[in-house]
Amino acid sequence: MKHRLYPFILAGAAVIALGILGVRGLRGARAPEYSADVVAALGGSSTEGFARALTVRPFVFPADHAAHGEFQTEWWYNTGNLSTAEGRRFGIHFTIFRRALSPTMPKRDSEWATNQVYFADFALADVSANQFYVYERFSRSAAGLAGAEPDPAQGVRIWLEDWAIRGTDSQASGFHLKAGEGDIALDLTLRPTKPPALQGDRGLSLKSSIAGSASYYYSLTRNEAQGTITVKGETFVVSGTTWFDHEFSTSVLGENAVGWDWFSIQLDHGREVMFFTIRQKDGGVEPNSHGTLIEADGTTHELPLSAYTITPLGTWASERTGAVYPSGWRITIQTPTGDLLLEGTPLLLNQELNTTTAYWEGATRFTGTDGGVPVSGYGYVELTGYNRSPAQREYSRQ
Repeated sequence: MKHRLYPFILAGAAVIALGILGVRGLRGARAPEYSADVVAALGGSSTEGFARALTVRPFVFPADHAAHGEFQTEWWYNTGNLSTAEGRRFGIHFTIFRRALSPTMPKRDSEWATNQVYFADFALADVSANQFYVYERFSRSAAGLAGAEPDPAQGVRIWLEDWAIRGTDSQASGFHLKAGEGDIALDLTLRPTKPPALQGDRGLSLKSSIAGSASYYYSLTRNEAQGTITVKGETFVVSGTTWFDHEFSTSVLGENAVGWDWFSIQLDHGREVMFFTIRQKDGGVEPNSHGTLIEADGTTHELPLSAYTITPLGTWASERTGAVYPSGWRITIQTPTGDLLLEGTPLLLNQELNTTTAYWEGATRFTGTDGGVPVSGYGYVELTGYNRSPAQREYSRQ
């Protein structure tokens, strides 16, 4: 929906965020036994005074790459599958989130005053070494610590301290990603090869039948990436392909949602596809779940829920959270040129981010056929709501 869909801060997160407002920022917080509930964050808090995603709106770039502070929640999401010339493979996930604590700014004369809090997740999968690294940061949007603003020279600048997503010129025709913690880092330049794909109905992505239960959502689905990845102090020159999502909303999920499964896939013959299912308390799937097929020339086709099926092929159990995630998938997608049949295999089993929130976000290999012709590629899968505590899981069955 990533619709990342949204690894985010949560029922109790506003309390955490308010605590953050009293300090410069927090890094590397120890993960709790049960992380905060992502779903509650996107469906349960007060929305009074915030803008809602109700109707189709025009998108104007590069202006719409920046923040939309009138909405409660927003994120800028990057995933990618990269490799060295020798074939060492990496997966990267770098997302900056914005959360508004109130619809308006505090009325006090201080450079520290703000109603906006920023969060970021940075994860690196070192596939050959079977290692997965995860880091998070928090900061207020004040005193230059974090923000997402238009920039005359770079088009846009989205940052949290020295973690940043920046345009490469005044029109943001490319992007520069930079994040790191200790001896783990990435430094990438991205060149989009297709125009923004507007998800859902011209960028209005419905998540339930309730008015306003939607987001504004667009993607850059194939970005050529070059740069470096540093692992334990050793720097590797890498190239590959990334995916960029930008989504903003207020109380996006319906009251019966318990989690979602989200897929982004980049195939080697030039097609990409995004689709998701929102899981419901009764074991069913939200009928407004949907996706988009992006052709090699950038044209798009909407995919209703009836156009695709997702069948898990196995499971993986987290020792840290006790969550049992699906692991491996058989996928059928009806396209204008015939069925796209794929099987997805995670490059690492353990790609669980157990930070303030817990969710599985993993680099995945896909193989299969498109209209009967062999095809393969890489992508990312996001799984949320599987880490709920026993009390939360019991509630979800009521």
